[in-house]
Amino acid sequence: MSSKIPSEPECIQILLDHGVPDDVILHCLKVQEVSLKISSYCHANTRLVSAGALLHDIGRAISHDLSHAYIGADLLAQYGIAEDVVSIVRKHTGAGFTADEAKELGFPNNDYMPSTLEEKIVCHADNLVAGTKLLTLQEKFDKEMKKGHNSTALRIKSMHEELSSLCNIDLDILLKNA
Repeated sequence: MSSKIPSEPECIQILLDHGVPDDVILHCLKVQEVSLKISSYCHANTRLVSAGALLHDIGRAISHDLSHAYIGADLLAQYGIAEDVVSIVRKHTGAGFTADEAKELGFPNNDYMPSTLEEKIVCHADNLVAGTKLLTLQEKFDKEMKKGHNSTALRIKSMHEELSSLCNIDLDILLKNA
């Protein structure tokens, strides 16, 4: 693959080829479903969102801590995947990390804050999917606050509000039957 956006079957094959566990693949499929539903309401690039959602946790084949995001992004970059997809993977964790937070976590020097519509959609869909269970904003917000991740919880809430505004519908309502 030379710097392209892989199709759904290609993404699944990439996950399988790298030994991503089945439960993680099922999670990625659910994140894809949620991401595409959001995309359809705010006119995002669905090919990009689909590939980014399916591949967002490829780094979990190697690590299950926060580093899986940049590990997965590096892996996909070496694989020749389009930079737009690589960027979604790098920036999908939590609600992104500021430069100071990334440095504190020992991440390589890079940008970890979702900025494009597609990055925000996949990031937020991942926030709202625990395993294969869909969470409401309030459930996710409460979980992050209980962990003491106050700034992350506030960023998640802000991202939810921004995407809801762009979709002209509250995402909790939009995703109610997802």
